[in-house]
Amino acid sequence: MKKLTSFIILFLTLSLGFSQNRKNWTELDYLNADEFRFQTENDITGKFFVTVSDNFNYYTNPIIIKDLRNKEIVKIEFSETGIDIVFEGIKYQGNDTSNPLKPWLLMLNPDFFRLVFECVDITANHYVVKLNENEVGYIATDNPDFKRVTIEDFIKHWTELGFDFDRSTNPLRTEPNEGGQIILNSLNEKYKIWTGGILELRSDWLKIRTINDEVGWIKWRDGQKVLIKMYYAC
Repeated sequence: MKKLTSFIILFLTLSLGFSQNRKNWTELDYLNADEFRFQTENDITGKFFVTVSDNFNYYTNPIIIKDLRNKEIVKIEFSETGIDIVFEGIKYQGNDTSNPLKPWLLMLNPDFFRLVFECVDITANHYVVKLNENEVGYIATDNPDFKRVTIEDFIKHWTELGFDFDRSTNPLRTEPNEGGQIILNSLNEKYKIWTGGILELRSDWLKIRTINDEVGWIKWRDGQKVLIKMYYAC
């Protein structure tokens, strides 16, 4: 009877381990199914981010950005048909690719709306934020509809939900420097794109736990270039 019980426990343990490995392989298969699917975040050229405040209800109130003369330049408004954007007096539907508003992050899904501006300068009373590559807007520093977020805090927050990285060019290392030993994995040859979660942020490096339960360090940026892809749906 004891032998039978031991066998059952061993069988269940092995089955559970195989099931978990199978789950990991399935997710890695999905991430690597199309090599063009992986795309890193936009480069970061600003000093910090400016985002909508946590307590601002954008479902009932429009988001307004003004120019240096305090004239409205951008208005984002939720409607029954979706999200409308007015840029310099011209109205665009949310899915209109000709919309000139190109902040660092803009997700127009009403269920998980995201809007993140890069702040490129600060005046006495305003954040100067990038609206696109050629135009800027002005947000009053005391405007309660917006908040200032450091780049590091933003990265720490959103990598908690998981993120993807290219392990072939950004390998997992034992230390947060280029001289750290690379942590090898037999699946590396098959899977280039991996996923993980943050344990710690130190300068340009993230200490992470991979989907395969490995702990090590990867770079999240190289200068202005961001090397990871984050999830924003939650």
